[in-house]
Amino acid sequence: MSYPAPLPSTPTVAAPILPLDLLPGQWPAGEVIHRVYDANWGSREFYAGTVTRRGRFHPFTPDGATDPLPVLYGASDLAGALAETVFHDVPVRGLKTVTRGQLNHKIAVELIASRDLVLADLTGPGLHRIATNRAELLDGGPRTYPHTAPWAKAVHAAPTPVDGMIWVPRLNDRSRSILLFADRVAASELTVRPDSILKPLAVGEGFDHVADLADQMAILITDI
Repeated sequence: MSYPAPLPSTPTVAAPILPLDLLPGQWPAGEVIHRVYDANWGSREFYAGTVTRRGRFHPFTPDGATDPLPVLYGASDLAGALAETVFHDVPVRGLKTVTRGQLNHKIAVELIASRDLVLADLTGPGLHRIATNRAELLDGGPRTYPHTAPWAKAVHAAPTPVDGMIWVPRLNDRSRSILLFADRVAASELTVRPDSILKPLAVGEGFDHVADLADQMAILITDI
């Protein structure tokens, strides 16, 4: 009997070489930011995270601050937002499932910014410019997060001020992911897109989107 080859070991994440010489990118005013968030939080609310609830680029505490900086994640389309939240921790191999319970209290929203957002470009050329690469910074799992969050701190501290970062997400390279810094983008500069509706992911149209992407990724949605 043959077995799939084991996945490569988690790459070492090198520390950023300061100061970072960023490649600026732009998210135009009015372009939709797709976000999946917990109903216990507001649709435009930024979240700092904790050491027990890490993300790839949070938590981090800017130099001179006493508390972690709140951030807001989004994506260029709903599939990207789902891939980075609902399906984020589903393994590539083995049992690939998501429970209906994991969708409870999760809501999809479409936000727009009232001004152009300047974002550090962390796609290929931008990564090469700051002496890192996709494998190190973007492709690793949760074990790498204590080492990737300092890169967000370095981006935030760069001589060229930016509102956040943009990159190609690990699970859906047809999308773009963004992260916004709370001290650079005010919640009041983000609004729910007119004529759009909030979509709970556990029912209705929201669940249809989840089920469609799950089918594409060969992920089973179970009741328990």
